[in-house]
Amino acid sequence: MPDGQTAKGMGKDVLWIALGRQRVGKTTVLNAAVQYFRSQGCEFEVWNADQQNRSHSLSTFFQDALMPAPGGLIDGRLWIEERLQDQVRRRTNAVLDPGGGWTGFSSLVEDIPLVGALGAEGIQVTGIFCIGPERADLDYLEHYADADLFMPQATMIVLNTGLVLSGQSAGGAFAAVREHPAFRAAVARGASVAMMPALGCMSKVTDQGLTFDEAAEGRAKPGHEALSFLDRARVNRWWRTEMPEFFQQFPAEWLPTTRTVRSRAGATTAEVAGRDAT
Repeated sequence: MPDGQTAKGMGKDVLWIALGRQRVGKTTVLNAAVQYFRSQGCEFEVWNADQQNRSHSLSTFFQDALMPAPGGLIDGRLWIEERLQDQVRRRTNAVLDPGGGWTGFSSLVEDIPLVGALGAEGIQVTGIFCIGPERADLDYLEHYADADLFMPQATMIVLNTGLVLSGQSAGGAFAAVREHPAFRAAVARGASVAMMPALGCMSKVTDQGLTFDEAAEGRAKPGHEALSFLDRARVNRWWRTEMPEFFQQFPAEWLPTTRTVRSRAGATTAEVAGRDAT
């Protein structure tokens, strides 16, 4: 279990939504986030609306992941709306992988100002745009920002160094991306930027559907071999040192809290309201 941070003193529930092209690391970011914050005692529901990714979707790693029944775009949108209404009613933290391309989520944000609507209900929406070093990786950021569809104040642009070619520096690989007008405009509007560290043996972990703790400890799924001691060392450094540092780049108010912290925050708010009323 890596040491890290959770939001202290914050009362809002959070919804993390990861966006980007296929194979830029959306599932990896959310998979790591859920494992990491659950290990810190936070509750995080998993909503997997990505119906294109079957082999390494969030449902591969979390038996409690919720998925829509197979269907069309409208079915996917209605399912997301149900999840959002349920989150507001039950006061939970959640992550959403809406998938790539034109999705139910795309349709929803064209119809309503989702961030404002959820914010009014006490839900902190964090948009996570996952980007590799290719120009086309900015397409989602550019589309959602230019049309003013989905660009929360709580926006994190994740530069996935796992997509950098061997022998090239991360700084050099992402130089053109950082200079692109869409990237610069998002940062000017308040988006934060974090580089997600690379794990060279990532596929050996995800192909088995292992948690990162399991991989670091040398466990294996039936029919598979455990990682070598060298790969275990790689996972251990990545999961227990580099990834906590990655998540520490997220502002505290964007992070999930434990139910205890949320309950205390709610009680404090009620006490203040009571004093004001007298």
